[in-house]
Amino acid sequence: MTTLTLTGGQVFDVEAGTVSGADVHVDDGIVVDALAGEADQVIDVGGCCVAPGFIDLHTHVFSHPLFDTSRLEADRIGVQQGVACVVDAGSSGAATIDAFERFVRRTQATATFAFINIGSPGLPNLGGGHASRPELCDLPGTVRAFERHDWLVGVKVLASASHTGSFGLEAVKLARKAAELVGKPLMLHVGNAPPLIDDVLDLLRPGDIVTHTYHGKIGGVLGFADAVIPAFKEAVERGVVVDVGHGRSSFCFRVCETALAQGMPLHTISSDLHRGNVDRYAVSLARTMTKLRALGMSLMDVVRAVTRNPAIAVGLDRHGFGTIRPGQRACLTVFDELDEAMDLEDSTGDRRRAASRIETRGVVLGDAYYERMQPL
Repeated sequence: MTTLTLTGGQVFDVEAGTVSGADVHVDDGIVVDALAGEADQVIDVGGCCVAPGFIDLHTHVFSHPLFDTSRLEADRIGVQQGVACVVDAGSSGAATIDAFERFVRRTQATATFAFINIGSPGLPNLGGGHASRPELCDLPGTVRAFERHDWLVGVKVLASASHTGSFGLEAVKLARKAAELVGKPLMLHVGNAPPLIDDVLDLLRPGDIVTHTYHGKIGGVLGFADAVIPAFKEAVERGVVVDVGHGRSSFCFRVCETALAQGMPLHTISSDLHRGNVDRYAVSLARTMTKLRALGMSLMDVVRAVTRNPAIAVGLDRHGFGTIRPGQRACLTVFDELDEAMDLEDSTGDRRRAASRIETRGVVLGDAYYERMQPL
């Protein structure tokens, strides 16, 4: 039995919206009110913040040796960057999902979950996009996968011309049906038309997730004279979850800032990290969080958007994610907000200067503490 104490930190209660100085104790991987004696490992976090473990709701970590893909190992953007949990956003479909357990979940220290893609990503020589033809979208196989894997959190579909071609709206309908049959949320990627964003947003139900929401492409959530389009407003009013999904080409400062100014929400902050944006553009979840701070979000709201909100969105709260409570498995991120200016770049090349930056320091998962190793 191993005990651990984080001492000297400012603990974020994301449910109450409060911050208070307190030690956090862990006994055999479980958060407890107090220990009988001094912990086996005492970590002085020296005035840093202690929050529920950060969750990156949109990543690509299905790193499979048979496929030459742009995916990353989960630990590279997980515990090595101060992130406790990553959710793969549809890097595998029905044909490859069974390999996720072996090649990701069993090999990585980071807590990993996944959306299953209605299409067939990763398979060679598909042509036209992995959800561009009926035979590539496996409704029965997608539904049956949930019978085998309790770590699947939902269904993913990429509603953009590069991935679905002219079959776009039908692919979304198939994904919508799969999500309905398994009782899980649908994550909808919005990008370059077709299909039209109005049509696909109309298919979303309360609890579904729209990702890449604030991209800078023509035909997004902003319409004429930069007014938010009615279909997006209606989706938000129905209870659709709004996710960032930064990526290499899917986050625009101007679009996000304009939409927020018109009262639109941002529920979850995610990076969409893969090999193509880990060195530039997205870089890390912490960098993406810093960008939203630069646009005026409060620190509490930013932390909530990588802890409590994503946990509730995909049911990870049932596994103890999203809060710090005695009796639940320890899942914590230690971080700081440094009073240091930083130049930031969105996916369009637009640059902003932030007055401060978020820096993660480490992660507690169960009875283990992992120091951040990778740059942010």
